Amino acid sequence: MAYLGGNVIYSTYLNIMYLPGSEELVVYMAAFIGALIGFLWYNAYPAQVFMGDTGSLTLGGIIAVFAVLIRKELLLPVLCAIFYFEDLSVVLQVAYFKLTKRRYGKGRRIFKMTPLHHHFQKEGNPVGADGQPCEVLLKRPAHAIPESKIVLRFWIICIILAVITFVTLKIR
Repeated sequence: MAYLGGNVIYSTYLNIMYLPGSEELVVYMAAFIGALIGFLWYNAYPAQVFMGDTGSLTLGGIIAVFAVLIRKELLLPVLCAIFYFEDLSVVLQVAYFKLTKRRYGKGRRIFKMTPLHHHFQKEGNPVGADGQPCEVLLKRPAHAIPESKIVLRFWIICIILAVITFVTLKIR
């Protein structure tokens, strides 16, 4: 998108804002994508390298700043929808747990575990701090899904969202 916005012909054809010099950001993003591919190579199952919160927050920050620089901030919710749902699942879980603990004396959960991808890995109902099973609103799937299958499905969703993001360039 940085290259398209930095090219007069493509930006005119797609009816997007022309940003002189934005094609220079393509070099940075190519290096960024190369580093991510290298990480994914060694993070494939069984993972040899792990990324913590600091790394994932940095990646999100780079994507957000890049979107602001190329004036495509409104496409971020589409492109990063899976990350928003992951974060939203944690916020909803904590809020619902605190609300039900205050109301019923014992906290209840929406998901078996959060973030959302861990919900799919859990078998049955989770056990609380007191050793008793917790009430969970979403009991599906009944059986645990392997981590590699969850990761692959999330990749597919992310690829579809990226394609939708690019398609919106011409739809506008």
